[in-house]
Amino acid sequence: MDRLFVLKLAYRNLLLHKMRTILTLIGIVIGISAVVFLVSFSTGIQRLVTSQISGANAYLLIDVGTGDSQVVKLNNALVAKVKEIAGIKQIETVADFGGKAKNSDKSTDIAVFAVSSGTYLDWAGKKIQYGQNLPANQAGSPAALINSSYATFLNNKKPESLIGQKETIDVILPKELSPTGTDQTFAGKEFTIVGIVKDDASPSLYSNTANFTYTGADVFSQLEVMINDRTQADTIRKEIEAYGLKTDYTGDTVGQIQQFFKVFELVLGSFGLIALIVALLGMFNTLTISLLERIKEVALMQIFGMSKRDVRNLFLTEAVFLGLFGGIIGIAWGMTLGKIANTILNYFAVRAGSEAVSIFYYAPWFIIAVLAAALFIGFVTGLYPSNRASRVSPLDVLRYE
Repeated sequence: MDRLFVLKLAYRNLLLHKMRTILTLIGIVIGISAVVFLVSFSTGIQRLVTSQISGANAYLLIDVGTGDSQVVKLNNALVAKVKEIAGIKQIETVADFGGKAKNSDKSTDIAVFAVSSGTYLDWAGKKIQYGQNLPANQAGSPAALINSSYATFLNNKKPESLIGQKETIDVILPKELSPTGTDQTFAGKEFTIVGIVKDDASPSLYSNTANFTYTGADVFSQLEVMINDRTQADTIRKEIEAYGLKTDYTGDTVGQIQQFFKVFELVLGSFGLIALIVALLGMFNTLTISLLERIKEVALMQIFGMSKRDVRNLFLTEAVFLGLFGGIIGIAWGMTLGKIANTILNYFAVRAGSEAVSIFYYAPWFIIAVLAAALFIGFVTGLYPSNRASRVSPLDVLRYE
């Protein structure tokens, strides 16, 4: 029999009982949309947390420090040795100083970071809110980046107006980095603010290492090492640690987070799966009742020449139709609910002073998998009613009906 005819007949049969078909579709839509909504929420939260922790180069960055060692000094000579390790692409140095800032009659302690270049800020995932990153070459007053917390201390109403403004702070060299072994204070050091970093932690200032030569510091607090290939991370870490240094690999943290979210995703997906199973049972019930009501119709179709295979395909097509339409509508509705929830959450986040974020993430492979699962569910659900319909005996129906 012509396949197009079977498709049209299946579609007509579903429309004959519109209310039953609609209720069955609603059940499927609720199940599919619940799976899409919950899993995309889990995936979105995972991506958001991971990006906040690691930035874009999570698996290529290794943090290097001396740990609690009082013997190992992270000086230029040791940095040069680390640079010679095969597989290392680039190294950025960081020295942590202290500082005291003033604004009129107010004062506050700040963290001062001497970085080898503005690349460190990019690697650390620091986002420039106003202005620009640290310049490679500078003239006049040393350029500096400050975080939003320090900007609020200086000008609570218009932090963007601080760009180009000169600020004077007292730089404090801790004894761990001082060549004299004691804390040293360098008063009245001037910096020109070139940018503001979005960061509400304790007040901080970032400037190039070359701007702190007067401190005489010849060691660094830590290194940021970028490698060429993430598969070499373990080998490179062992070589670095052979110099008595300590390493911390962001990829380890990200991996632990991903394991946690896999469990979280499984739990949320299970709730959606329960709703989907209920919808599957409703769909099975609908098709079975439809078969019982259409016993005479099936017998007549066979008498008029429809083969058992065509009868089976007719009921399977109806089941697949329900799965397909339910899957498409369910996916669309789940994504719509996610966008509505994301808009509401971002509305309150922006009002609270935070930036808008995307909490839901719809992976293309996941959407395709859900649609394929809906089709598969429709096919499996229709197997029993279709096989039973194909075994209907026209003579028995005419005899007893």
